[in-house]
Amino acid sequence: MTTVDNSEPQHTVTHRTTTHSRPDDENKQEKQQQQQQQESPIRKLQGMKFAPLNTPSHRRLQTAAVLWHTVSIPVFVSLFFVILAVPLFWVFVIPYIIYLLLNKDPSNGGATKRYSMWFRSLKVWTYFCNFFPIKLFKSADLEPTFTEVEITDGFYSIPLLTSWFGIKINRKPYMKSVRTGPKYIFGLHPHGVVSLSGFGAIGTEGAGWSKIFPGIPTCLMTLLNQFYIPIYREYLLALGVTSAARSNALKILKDDYSLAIVVGGAQESLLARPGSNDIVLAKRKGFVKLALETGNTALVPCYCFGENNVYNILEPGDNSFGKSLQYWLKKNFGFTIPFFHARGVFNYEFGLLPYRQEVTVVTGEPIMVPHEPGASKAVVDHYHGLYVEALKRLFDDYKTKFIKDGQNAELNIVE
Repeated sequence: MTTVDNSEPQHTVTHRTTTHSRPDDENKQEKQQQQQQQESPIRKLQGMKFAPLNTPSHRRLQTAAVLWHTVSIPVFVSLFFVILAVPLFWVFVIPYIIYLLLNKDPSNGGATKRYSMWFRSLKVWTYFCNFFPIKLFKSADLEPTFTEVEITDGFYSIPLLTSWFGIKINRKPYMKSVRTGPKYIFGLHPHGVVSLSGFGAIGTEGAGWSKIFPGIPTCLMTLLNQFYIPIYREYLLALGVTSAARSNALKILKDDYSLAIVVGGAQESLLARPGSNDIVLAKRKGFVKLALETGNTALVPCYCFGENNVYNILEPGDNSFGKSLQYWLKKNFGFTIPFFHARGVFNYEFGLLPYRQEVTVVTGEPIMVPHEPGASKAVVDHYHGLYVEALKRLFDDYKTKFIKDGQNAELNIVE
């Protein structure tokens, strides 16, 4: 019997058998030796499987990219305090702290100005997405919000010379983005532990977002608390990640940028477990109200098949300290997180890195919403109902394609 780990290249070992009989203890010893040889790609220490030394370089880079994302917050916090401890750097630190206190980009729509296609397209994000891999699959085409058009009749105006003498300098034809279509609110389900697929597929270009949906720049929304972390906030803003504050969302939509919202939020993260398709949606209607208030906006349901499979979950009892801690964090800090584990950097059995499990973000058909500020509860419920139906239909249409033995899988809206 050959035992291999699916996440690493397999090695074929050929054994020669003999026809004469041997004592049982010799047969047993030979089988043990054969098994040790066959398991040589994975070294074992105290029952734990370790990564082989001959892991291909591209897989090491993928692991490094995911490790970076996992530890980025403590790294940025540590970096700031190291800089703060060196008086030589205070000439930079003091102006930056003043800037932090005055700048409100994470909460006033400023993410649209900080959105950097160059930063989103760095190779590290391709490695990040290829680790799982994270893939994008569109079930329907979306009309671009912006279209590149060629401007041929432009000219440069020169102060005074243009106004006094009418002197103009014709400029060469150039390309300009012109708004030609609606913007979108992408609802992501499920949240999973930390919504890795949302970050990889929409927060970066690692899965080819702008190639699959050209002309639809999209900001991924997250908790405002993360933007209190020095330096890390600039990192998030460059990726187009922004806070989930309502006023901020309205300003971004009015700038004709689209939004991606993990609708179930922290509450839904507590439902994450391998094989689960439980989501929180029944009372989540704020994103529908946003679309009604801004107008020319379409709701797009998205289901992240496999998001709940990248971590193992430790579930505390209903009356346990762990469960109380989770709800206390959510109540007082606006977030919570399940107790989870998966693999490590050098082993496959325990750690905080996710498993290499494929995650596919499937986007559904757009639901156009009219411009109706202050819409009645009946109107909100109507479009929320259309969204729920579209999400269920999307799940049922693709569950057999993206869930192993998924013909009996069901989408459960638990609250």
